[in-house]
Amino acid sequence: KQSSESNAAGGLSGMSSSWMHDAEDPSGARFVLDRTSKFAVISTTPAKRSAAPPPAPAAAAPAPKKTTTTTPAPAAEASSGDKAAAGAPSSKRRDHMIAIEREVQAAWAREGTFEADADDARPKFMVTFPYPYMNGRLHLGHAFSLTKAEFAAGFKRLRGYNVLFPFGFHCTGMPIQAAANKLKAEIAAYGNPPAFPDDDGPAAAATTNGSGDDEATEASKDLEKQVAALAKKGKGKKTKVASKSAGTAYQWRALEKMGIPSTEIAAFASPNEWLRYFPPYGVSDLKLFGASVDWRRSFITTDRNPYYDAFVRWQFRALRRAGKLSFGKRANVYSVRDGQVCADHDRASGEGVGPQEYVLIKLEMLDPLPAAMRAALRQGGSGDSAKK
Repeated sequence: KQSSESNAAGGLSGMSSSWMHDAEDPSGARFVLDRTSKFAVISTTPAKRSAAPPPAPAAAAPAPKKTTTTTPAPAAEASSGDKAAAGAPSSKRRDHMIAIEREVQAAWAREGTFEADADDARPKFMVTFPYPYMNGRLHLGHAFSLTKAEFAAGFKRLRGYNVLFPFGFHCTGMPIQAAANKLKAEIAAYGNPPAFPDDDGPAAAATTNGSGDDEATEASKDLEKQVAALAKKGKGKKTKVASKSAGTAYQWRALEKMGIPSTEIAAFASPNEWLRYFPPYGVSDLKLFGASVDWRRSFITTDRNPYYDAFVRWQFRALRRAGKLSFGKRANVYSVRDGQVCADHDRASGEGVGPQEYVLIKLEMLDPLPAAMRAALRQGGSGDSAKK
């Protein structure tokens, strides 16, 4: 229970003691954690010890039920004592902080701290995060970007707002389909499990349709070179597929490096497997991160989620009724392989490349023409029109 002395040291006077966790780490620093706002006030000056013994920590909350998703078992980590004995830096301080973190996170889940229901008595605030794309695990970039939404949500809660923070996972578009097609082609070309000729160069046959047709392979290579040149000129970025390719040209190898057992990789030749596998990992990773999300309001996109699909359909119909949508022609990037227009985030390669604009200026050649020009005119035509 937090004393008035620690309230003053932590700068959180007036907070209810039932919502506080007060502890010292092995170095003597004091940490006061507010379970509602998730903010920690850290005092580097060791607090005076009270004569009364500290209360026993609350019993750990029962572990949440696991989903049916197959989760690769993490490698066993050496204890702090083992590391210290081996001469490695001790992780005792880190382990102590993680133990506090897990205790508070369990309290959030048990008490439904971040579950927001309608409440007319309080002002409302809603924050969302751009849906992360589900062709792989979340990474540090997601965590960094999420802190902005986290800060806004926590600040508004402290101000008394009824804060709603839902979370979606983006599965729409062609990157997942492209990755599934690439894996399917690799299996067709190299077997299951595949025996790749190497893992350094591009997977020639597997990056096409897997038919082994040399002409199609060469055409694909030429197209990729053209796309690479345009990407350089247009300041193209890494695609959603390339950014999670784990430094390998083969989709099979990329999935292996994500920790997926080789016996399960072939299932990812179906795009639906990506939708089944990765979103639960996103939820568990964000819970460990401490995201203040109302997980009752988590979802995926695509027509696999009929509710979200109906919401998107309603948006387009409403915009069309309002005269905000129209049909016309404009310059687009076109997929030769799929025979359709490719939006920026729909591409397996060439993300960031846009239509290139050129200016052509016609110049009239006046007599007397140079000899080379006269020779060209004789081959291509004659008359005044040929001089322009």
